[in-house]
Parts: sequence; structure tokens; C-alpha cells
Amino acid sequence: MIKKREETIQAADIQPASPDANRTRPSLIPPILCTIAYALFVLLMAAPLSRIIDPVVRLQLPFGAALAQVGAWLPINLGLNNNAQASQTNTSLLEFMGLVLLLFVVYGLYALYITRLPAESKRYQYIRILVLAGAALVGLIFVFTPSMLSHDIIVYASYSRLMANYHANPYFVPLTAFPNDPFVPMNYWAYSVAAYGPIWLTVCGMIGFLVGPQVAGYVLAFRFFALTAHLLNTWLVMRTLRSMGQTQRTITLGALLYALNPLVLLESSFGGHNDVFMMTFMLIGVGLAVRAQKRDTLSSLKGYLPPLISFTLAALVKFTMVPVIALFIVFIAWKTVSKLSPVNTTNSTPAKVSLHWKHACIAAIIPAAAAAILALVFYVPYWIGHSISDIHYSLTSPPSSLFGENSIMLAIYQWARANHLFHFSFVGTIFILLGARWFWDGINYVVLSIICILSARWLRRSTTIRTFLLASLAALSVLLIVTPWFFSWYVTWLVALAAVSLPVRHSRIGCALLVSTLAFSASAFLTYLFLYGYPPFGTWSGLVFLTTIAPPLLAFLFTFLLWRPVKDLRLSGSESVPS
Repeated sequence: MIKKREETIQAADIQPASPDANRTRPSLIPPILCTIAYALFVLLMAAPLSRIIDPVVRLQLPFGAALAQVGAWLPINLGLNNNAQASQTNTSLLEFMGLVLLLFVVYGLYALYITRLPAESKRYQYIRILVLAGAALVGLIFVFTPSMLSHDIIVYASYSRLMANYHANPYFVPLTAFPNDPFVPMNYWAYSVAAYGPIWLTVCGMIGFLVGPQVAGYVLAFRFFALTAHLLNTWLVMRTLRSMGQTQRTITLGALLYALNPLVLLESSFGGHNDVFMMTFMLIGVGLAVRAQKRDTLSSLKGYLPPLISFTLAALVKFTMVPVIALFIVFIAWKTVSKLSPVNTTNSTPAKVSLHWKHACIAAIIPAAAAAILALVFYVPYWIGHSISDIHYSLTSPPSSLFGENSIMLAIYQWARANHLFHFSFVGTIFILLGARWFWDGINYVVLSIICILSARWLRRSTTIRTFLLASLAALSVLLIVTPWFFSWYVTWLVALAAVSLPVRHSRIGCALLVSTLAFSASAFLTYLFLYGYPPFGTWSGLVFLTTIAPPLLAFLFTFLLWRPVKDLRLSGSESVPS
């Protein structure tokens, strides 16, 4: 039944073109204006960003002063605080947020225009060129903007210097082992060992051999690297949707939703975060899985091994891809079992059910072992010569494994401490528990286990690539809500997954996940309001976490409840639609 539905349902976004639409070609003026407006707002953004005084980094980049002059007319101080520096910083943050809001407005209008075009209009290829050109232009503006909202590039540069200059192993030697290094006073985590996977450390090491000791050189190198990965990811989104047999409209919409998402563009080409590189491997894996599905080889080793390798490489950039690997292994297990021992639920004996589960376990063990072996291959060169206790310490001692950032846990801890609730009583014990990192780690494991179990049941009922993508999107969304360690750029994972899950109008949960992802990509910006702790915004405490997680949760709930099935679909093609 599911296979038949996969082969017949396509037309969630195919609409018959009217005679007028056939005679007249839609104008390209709206997307051109949207692209120009988007680039203009980003140009204006350089001024308020450059006015934010960084306490440790004074960044001077080529073309930076010229970019900042475009928005020099924006107010410098709105009198939001008696302290001049605090008031100027808050003014710049508010202007930055206002321009981000305008970017989302343009982003929404751009998407609306695409959805209004005929499904197979020849204008889509020109719009995709505009989207790619706009992403490249805006990305270059961000690359040369002389400001930093995050010091992750400084952390990456520290790994680069450890490997290239001191020939030290970042998993076991912190930068403070070389106290005279110029990056020590700029790196808040200089005392900590590396928190990322060996693939990313290898990239850092290569950049370290190419770049000198100047901060600007590292900033430009990592920003250019992230922008390149972002543009490559946009191409991968389009290629994957095309391989799925999607319409030109869906391919173009997917490219837009990823390439010009304000959060993704900022956190890649401005923040230089390695998350965009992690998503490159993830998108390659999805594309390989789609190709294997089309060849009907996904249940065989030669079919699922290439995407599994790609997903594992993504996890070797950042560990957060592990839930996706787990779901992919479950997906492969059910895919294999459905061919080896299909179970008739109306006429099943205990022996048949037992055999079914036996095949599922065997089918899961092989890819799990392959992923583990590949991970060891990359880790062993860094681990040789070190004891088990040293390796354990290197994996558990980074700040991301011990503390909290921008999370529910941190909000509870800060609020309880401010109200002196940490005392020896029943209420105090509850707050001590809710403010403890180990407790929230346990919550993470429990919640992820529940999501994976529900996703496994979903995948068993509908073994399609689309179901796997939506299950992965749901798992990572929940993870970002309950994680003790959250930063805005983590939401870029969700945007990439949502883009390759299109179209979703036919799916209640698909629609809800897409809308919540877009809401999350907007609300995540609000963490920057509390970056410096100046009143009236202050620090991340109390109910402040609701500003970030409430919008996506409400968006998911309302969309899920108000969704109605699409009527009058015209059936053609082979698009897979999960139930």
C-alpha cells in the first residue's frame, strides 16, 4: 500500500496552468527587487554590527570601513541606558534585529512569489540563478563585515595554531599550554581541549598551515570556507530535490528556503560556524540515499553504505549528527526486513514475528558496526599514545559537556540563584536538580529515546526517504529545545533538513515541522539580545528562554491543529509521501 502510494502521489504542488498563464510569461521584476532589497538590508546591517564593541577582539577587514559607511546614517545612541557604551550596544542590537526582521519579510515575499508561479514555469531557472547570486553577494558582504557576534572562529583558530604552530594534539593539549600565544587572551575556552570531531580538526589544521598569526586572516579563511560550504549546500538541496522527482517550483522553493534564510546566511558567512560544513555531509548522504532508493538498492550494502559513510563524516565534524545516523540505521533495518521477511499483520504467528525482529536486529547491527569502525579510523590517529582515562577526559571535559548556554536549564539555574532558591529544603532540592547539568543530560537521553522509538514505529509503517527526513527533523528539533547547550546557529541543521523535505503540504506533521523550523530560525536571533547583559535586555535568565522556544512550539501546535488536507490533487510522478 505504501509502495503504491509512493508511486502515485505527486501533485501536492502541481496545479493546472490557466490559458492566460500559458500566453504570458511571469515577470522577473519581483524576485529581482527582492534580491536587491535583501542585499541592501544586509549592507545596512554592517554599520550597527561594526559599532558593537567587542571586549577582546578589534577586527579590521578589507572593505570593512566602506561597508560600515552604507548604514552610517542609522542612529548611534537611542538613550536606552545611562551608560553610553551600554546604550550604544543596545541601540546597535535593536537596529540589527530590525534589519533581520526586514530580511525575513523579504524572504517570505520571495517564497510567496515562487508559490504563485505555475508549477513548471520556465522562470524558475532564472529565479534559482538569482537566489544563488543573491546568496553569494550577501555572503561576501557578511565575510568582510568588521564585527563578530560569536568567537567560535577564534576557537577554531586556536586549534589551527595548536596543530600547525606547536604540533600539539587539541584533544589533549589546551591553548593555555602555550601562554604566550596571541590567541590565548581572545579565546574564552583557551583552557579547554577540543570539543569537535576529527574531520573538523583536520580542516583547522590545514587552515593553520596556510594562515599567519593575524586574527583577520583566520576570520576571512573560516568565513570563506563556510560561505563556500553554504553555496555548495544550496546546490545539493536543488540536486537532491531534482533526484526526488520534484517539480521546478519545489526545487526553487527549497533553494530559496535554505540559501536565503537569514539565520543560515549569517551564521555561515558571518559566524563561520562549522555547522554548515556538517550539513554538507548530511546533504550528500541524503542525495546518495535518494539515488540508492531510485535504484532499489537501499536495503543492500552497496546501497546504504555510501550515505551511511557521509552521515558518519557529518558526525565526525560535530557529534550532534548521531541521532540522524541512528534513525538512518533504523530506516535501513526496516527497509531490509520489508524485503527479506514481510509480515502479514492479519495472519502472523509468534514464530514469524520473532523471525521478523531477528532480521531487523541483524540488518541494524551491520550498518551500526560500519559507522563505529569508520569513526575509529578517524579518531585513532589522534588517540594513539594516550590512555583510556585521557581519552575519556578529552571527550567529557569541554564546556559543552559540563555547562549550559541559552537553555531552559541555564534559565532555571540563573533565576533560582537570583532568588536565593538553592537551599536545603524540598523546594530548594527541586531547583538544585533542575539546575544540574547531569539531570538535563538525563532528560536529553530520555526525550531522544522516546523520539527515536516513535520515529522507529513511524519508519516501520512508512519506509520512505521523506519519513526518514521528517523523523530526523523532529528528533533534532526536540533536541534543540531540551539541550542544556544551545546557540542560534544550531537551528541551521533544521533549515537544511526542512529544505530537502519539500513539499509538505500533503502532510500534517511535515507542514508543522516546516513552519516551526522557520519560526525557530527567526526566534533564535533573540539570543543575541542577551549577549552582552546590558539592561534593559539583561542576561539569559528566568522566562527569557521562552523568547526562543515558545515561537517554534506555538507554530508547530497551531499548524498541526489547523492543517487541512490539500484537495483536488492531480496524480502523477513518483513522489514519496509519508503517512
